[in-house]
Amino acid sequence: MKRILIGALIALSAATTTFAGGERMTKKNLEERMMEVIDKQDITEVIYKYARSLDRMDADLMKSTYWPEGTEEHQDPLFPVFKYDDNGHKFVPIAMKGFESLKYTQHRISNPLIEVDGDRATAEAYVWAYHVHEEDGVDKEGILGGRHLFRFEKRDGEWKIMHRSTIFDWNQNQDATAIWGGDYSDKYKGKRNREDDSYNYIQRNK
Repeated sequence: MKRILIGALIALSAATTTFAGGERMTKKNLEERMMEVIDKQDITEVIYKYARSLDRMDADLMKSTYWPEGTEEHQDPLFPVFKYDDNGHKFVPIAMKGFESLKYTQHRISNPLIEVDGDRATAEAYVWAYHVHEEDGVDKEGILGGRHLFRFEKRDGEWKIMHRSTIFDWNQNQDATAIWGGDYSDKYKGKRNREDDSYNYIQRNK
């Protein structure tokens, strides 16, 4: 399917004779660039799936983003006793257990910069993470800003994480300010599991 797509894009670009940088276009280098664009999109979706796996506490999805020997490395700036540098698959149950104590979470990923080199790639992506947790009976908002650094590898056409580390640039920890109206329906509130509407919305609306 990807080869068909590349062929179609090449046909659509036939009227263009040079790239933006002045490089002469040939079928070979155009196909290479199109394949790089597709690889970068595939990698970006793996990064997005990782964020979703945390917010929906989807252990299977999280595990699927790492190769079996892939590794995870980071330290939590709000709770620095929590530090991990080991196998990614082994990290999954630890992450799921840790997220059970959080009431709400949301991870936003942006600014992905990806460098592809054959079947290997490196990437940097900005992350904004929002967590509601309880301290001494008071809800607190832990808000973190940082960047994920990745090494990816492609096998049989599929990209997965070989190594992921996180650098935090700033954080806030403050009393929670969220207000939910008394009549606000649970139907429209996000769920931190597979009961979330995102898991069946597409199928329901086909």
